[in-house]
Amino acid sequence: MKKVHKSITTLLLAVMLVFAALVPAFAAKKNTANRFNVCFVLDSTDSLRGTDPEKLRFDATNMFLGLLADSGNKVGSVIFSGGVMKQTDIVPITGVDSKKKAESDLETKEKVGGTTICAALNAAADMLIGKGDPSLPSVIILMSDGTDTSEEERKARDEAIDKCVRNNIPVYSVALNADGSADIAGMERIASGTKGNFKEVKNANDLKDVFKDFYQMIYATGVTNLIDGKIPSDGIIEESFTVPSQGVEEINIIITSETKLKNLTLTEPAPNGREISSNEVARMTTDAKQFSITKITNPMGGEWTLRGEGKPGADIKIDMVYNDTITIETEFDNMELFGVNDTVIVSGYILDDGNRMTSGYEEYTAKLVPDSSIGTEIPMQLENNHFVGQVSFNGEGTYAYHMELDGNELHKTTEKSEIILNVGNQPPVVTSEEKEISRHFWVFPFFTKTCEVDLSEVVKDPDGSPLTYSVTFSTFKDTTYSVDGSKLIISDFYDLSKGKCTVKATDDKNSYVEFDVYISLTNVGILTLIIIGVGGLLFIAALILLLRWRSLIKFMGSITVTNIETGASSTQQRSRGQIKLSSFPIGNTGFSPKAHFQATGKAQVEFKSPKPVASNVIVGKSKKIIVRSENSTFIYSDDSKEHGIEVLFESFLTNY
Repeated sequence: MKKVHKSITTLLLAVMLVFAALVPAFAAKKNTANRFNVCFVLDSTDSLRGTDPEKLRFDATNMFLGLLADSGNKVGSVIFSGGVMKQTDIVPITGVDSKKKAESDLETKEKVGGTTICAALNAAADMLIGKGDPSLPSVIILMSDGTDTSEEERKARDEAIDKCVRNNIPVYSVALNADGSADIAGMERIASGTKGNFKEVKNANDLKDVFKDFYQMIYATGVTNLIDGKIPSDGIIEESFTVPSQGVEEINIIITSETKLKNLTLTEPAPNGREISSNEVARMTTDAKQFSITKITNPMGGEWTLRGEGKPGADIKIDMVYNDTITIETEFDNMELFGVNDTVIVSGYILDDGNRMTSGYEEYTAKLVPDSSIGTEIPMQLENNHFVGQVSFNGEGTYAYHMELDGNELHKTTEKSEIILNVGNQPPVVTSEEKEISRHFWVFPFFTKTCEVDLSEVVKDPDGSPLTYSVTFSTFKDTTYSVDGSKLIISDFYDLSKGKCTVKATDDKNSYVEFDVYISLTNVGILTLIIIGVGGLLFIAALILLLRWRSLIKFMGSITVTNIETGASSTQQRSRGQIKLSSFPIGNTGFSPKAHFQATGKAQVEFKSPKPVASNVIVGKSKKIIVRSENSTFIYSDDSKEHGIEVLFESFLTNY
């Protein structure tokens, strides 16, 4: 009986293992960008009195803060003028009061001082890394109207970009170029280097629209324009708009008008159809100089109606922005290697607040978008409350895809290359044991032409196939780097002092692997090179003077040297400097040809040898033996003390 139970158990285990192998083995990462750590980095230099005299930049930041969900985000700020002027740590947003506190933290008076954009950027990155919620993605929103090209600021820029790249912190930068002096190239460089976004505005009045755009980009939220024109002659505006039935946490009604609307009401969808009175709407509304935001939490899905009264003929614009809880994820059978004739089924799911939706898919369309050079875009079909895409292959290689979802004014996407399918051929592998592939180079003007990284040292192909290399992303400018065979070449040493290149290594069958190479450069600089050169010349001059001085020191007597082994003896007397041992005709003594006697100007001389030697006047060995007047000194060239010389120095000094 025990044997029967054991057999049944074994069979069940085998069935479970087979079933597990059939279940999708991999779920791609979700798009979870509904909450963020946000740090504002704002210029507060005196020049803003001219470029933004009405302080409309604070309307712009208030726009962003007003659109934020009433809970779940964390916000901090760094204000700069001649350095970091004010810093407010990252704190949770928990409602209207915390938003108003964040608004007041940003509203700092202008101060005379230089534009220190990147010093402030570094402080913001450090704040997000050290004090942000590690479970949330982080972003920096940067605004300035100035420029700073100092060497110190350039170093701070390089450090800030590198720090943001390593910690996945994109920077959304806006240059207020009202007077033409803003650092357009520098602000754009920071944004592109960190995979953020850059905007230039000529008028401070446009800042609010930029910050609204940034909000939409960062949170991938829906924006619906309801009205953009003039108030009718009867002064009445009335507009309907639809709120999706699922996935909407808040709706924000943004009204921009020459004059404030009166008696603003909202009517909920049928069958309830309740009218939210103007008094209730007022309590849900935040007013700014240029606009107002009416926020409705947990709105009903369906058709709403907005109604109000205004000045006939006045310009008016009304947008509806909603904060959603929609995310997406994919599942597929993740095998190590697929065959060319295989078909891979990719399932795509919509999640509302982390839970898979069981209805509402018909309001959206989905597709699989290729991220490699092979493969084509694949429309996903709706099937049993999820999307399905069939990936087939037209040859060997690495096929990479991500999923995109559109509908209800939303555009959601998983991270690029979330779906990796290797077909018919093993891809190259990174063989480097380093946790991070990094290289540092010293750059010497006139001498260093390029800096090269041998990529073949860090990646190999399992089949031994030749590899080709390309750079798919870099914080460096395109003109800074190039690829020649297996060499990654850096040729512009004045772009960034440190940066990253994402390298793609591809074999002859279109299979590939991507990896990051971090490069840092220490540019010695012409001035430093001149200083080093002058220092070298001074050292050589000092050495020459020392040798000259030693050559002028007098011998105060004669030297008699006797070969211990043969008894051959010779006496020499020289006025100054040195006497080589080899100049004494006493035969081979076993000492180096460089051994010599050095004058001291005293009643003694020094015997100097390149190698330590033994003597009867010291314990152990030394490269310098003192030979005093009228005392025989034995110096040995071997450990057995059978070879060497006897030295007698006879000084003519009477007092010694």
